[in-house]
Amino acid sequence: MIKYFQFSKKLVWLFLAASTFLLLYTYYRAEITWHGTQGEKYFKYYIISLTGVLFWSLVLWFKDEIRSNIVMATISFVAGIYLVEIILNFANVPPKNNRQEIAAEQGIKFDARSKLQVVRDFRDQGVDAFPSVNAAFLLKTGGLHKEGAESLLPFGGVSRKKTVSCNEGGEYAIYNADRYGFNNPDSEWDQEQIEWLLTGDSFTHGACVQLGNGIAGQIRSLTGESVINLGVGGNGPLVELAILKEYAESLRPKKVLWIYYEFNDLRSDLSHEKSSYLLKQYLRNEFSQDLIHQQKEIDSRYSKYIEEAGERVETYKETVLDSTRILRLANIRRLIEFDSFDIPLFTKILTKARDRTAEWGGQLHFVYLPEFPRYTTFVIDHDLYAKRRKVINVVKGLNIPVIDIHEEVFVGHSDSLSLFPLRIIGHFNAKGYGEVARAIVAGN
Repeated sequence: MIKYFQFSKKLVWLFLAASTFLLLYTYYRAEITWHGTQGEKYFKYYIISLTGVLFWSLVLWFKDEIRSNIVMATISFVAGIYLVEIILNFANVPPKNNRQEIAAEQGIKFDARSKLQVVRDFRDQGVDAFPSVNAAFLLKTGGLHKEGAESLLPFGGVSRKKTVSCNEGGEYAIYNADRYGFNNPDSEWDQEQIEWLLTGDSFTHGACVQLGNGIAGQIRSLTGESVINLGVGGNGPLVELAILKEYAESLRPKKVLWIYYEFNDLRSDLSHEKSSYLLKQYLRNEFSQDLIHQQKEIDSRYSKYIEEAGERVETYKETVLDSTRILRLANIRRLIEFDSFDIPLFTKILTKARDRTAEWGGQLHFVYLPEFPRYTTFVIDHDLYAKRRKVINVVKGLNIPVIDIHEEVFVGHSDSLSLFPLRIIGHFNAKGYGEVARAIVAGN
């Protein structure tokens, strides 16, 4: 019994050390990695780790029997949590997704170079190329800085440069950025009246397909009308609202498509964005960085930043099952995160977007994009998955027309995986973007 009590005391010291490590790691992530810009995100980890340090410090002073009971209960609880995680992990193992191997199996030639290697190869040929970039990555540092000047948080990329995006189907998506660094033919900005304007993330941007094969390009082909695409990978609701202020307001488009992606718009993107003081200023009608008139400065700062950042700008990563997934309780955390959607803030953002669009005589439309795992894992209720029905009801409650791509494209589709490159997790392929574009045009 004495040896058991001694062992339980050693475990208490171990738990205390683990809590202390978590506290120090939280500080490192929040204050060093994110430079204090994500305080709201890491606040809960500060509370958990500090509580752990205080609790296990007190347990050290408890009587042997009480201390042993607490240790046993803790071990049982942790073991139960990880058992649930392991079960969820095996129930939701993603399909094989080594793109190079799968492409070879399908007889497709696959460009195995990294994005930055493609950029370097262009430069070796005398072509001034850049990797695609996004505002989400700049939130870590609070924007682009210049000594003696205010920081800028741009939402486009480097203007009028060959831009290398991503590769999911075999070849890299490469386009010439327009005058504001977005993925459009530059001539679209010269149109007297803009019929369509899109705001959203990488799906809106047209990730991993060639110019013309994304949603915007295919709407342009289907209708013969002017389309401006302001989508960029990593964007969430606050950035999308900011983009409307910075660029759409002066264009006064007739139709504004707010393209929502169910996997991360609320689950992670908004939680990151709402920690940014600058982004929250866009909830005020009068706030603007006047980015549309600062592209020369944006280009200068971005060029310097990309050269200095090196490998850090290569933000695109495959979604893979890694060795730390279970340790990080990835499946349980994902379930919890879906329950922590900030619906009130999302509602406020959409209300602002609707009202601002109406002020210039336009109409805001909400396009709901589903994620790949919805169609490869067991789903009990598609309305509950990713809170789809709740999100759509919020939007309809604001009198914003909804185009639900799950209903309009995927339900009843004979081969939904054919809409994704190599039939594995990722963005849509040209065929998938085409189906989405047709559903949008039909819904307008």
